[in-house]
Amino acid sequence: MPARQECLAYDMSDVILRLEQVEKHFGATAAVNGVTLEIARGEFFALLGPSGCGKTTLLRLIAGFEQPDTGRVVLDGTDVAGVPANERPVNTVFQHYALFPHLTVADNVAFGLRYQSKIQNPESRIEETLKSVRMEGLGARKPDQLSGGQKQRVALARALILHPKVLLLDEPLAALDVKLRKEMQVELKALQRRVGITFIFVTHDQEEALTLADRVAVMNLGKVEQVGATEEVFERPRTKFVADFMGAVNFFDGFVVRPEKMRLRVTATEDAVEGNVESRVYQGETTRWLVRTVDGKLLTVVEQNDGVPDAVSRLKPGDRVWVKWEKRHEVPLQ
Repeated sequence: MPARQECLAYDMSDVILRLEQVEKHFGATAAVNGVTLEIARGEFFALLGPSGCGKTTLLRLIAGFEQPDTGRVVLDGTDVAGVPANERPVNTVFQHYALFPHLTVADNVAFGLRYQSKIQNPESRIEETLKSVRMEGLGARKPDQLSGGQKQRVALARALILHPKVLLLDEPLAALDVKLRKEMQVELKALQRRVGITFIFVTHDQEEALTLADRVAVMNLGKVEQVGATEEVFERPRTKFVADFMGAVNFFDGFVVRPEKMRLRVTATEDAVEGNVESRVYQGETTRWLVRTVDGKLLTVVEQNDGVPDAVSRLKPGDRVWVKWEKRHEVPLQ
């Protein structure tokens, strides 16, 4: 199970963004289909789902790059229908950072300030913003002198310097390698806590959403299937789609059991399901077992590797086993 940050409780009476029955069609396809959401001020919120589920279109509707066919987008109490993107108090960080290669880091960050004539002390503002993303002292460099993680920080700084009410992030870590991506997840979470701005983060990676977000909306076919605190959505999925997308692959009539809640036994035990080991996959911290039950169902069991050899660790494909779980870990589905 992925590590998750401690989530803060938010006062949902202080809503920074409200979506009311928002719909957006492209031809006959409903990219966003009747979405209603409320996001609190200062919250780190994730839009999570597979490719084509509507999460990026929803982000573009909030940003103003698209206009809804029906419904309302209410930002800090104001209906922003018809308000162009450059006049909305939001900024967007994209997967491809779109830095200007001929400009220095400082000039890239300051680009938006050119259109803010009332800004006092812009040099101080640039320095302060670079410091907030841990890029102080690098303002004179060009983008081709930066690592992938540094480029991502510059893109963040460029978005943050105008002090938006909401920062929109469209899979900004997707281009990074796995190790750097995990490091930047920690930094991004810490940055959001420091600046206190509402972050809305689009991702298809459930582990990333759990690591970063306070709450998450799981989307499918343009609709929100479930919205709630990350732990609630992970542990208590309401629909089969959410359960499957969040990795709870053991489905029974009316309920689901997560793989890490199941245990293998090498001898028959009460209320256990008999089967045979089909495969074993070592994954470092855990081992993933596939067990074919006597009635043909394929179950996935994830066991923590504690470094202590036992009878389970010596199992091999074909061996008879029993799979057991506690009734309290059975999650009913709608």
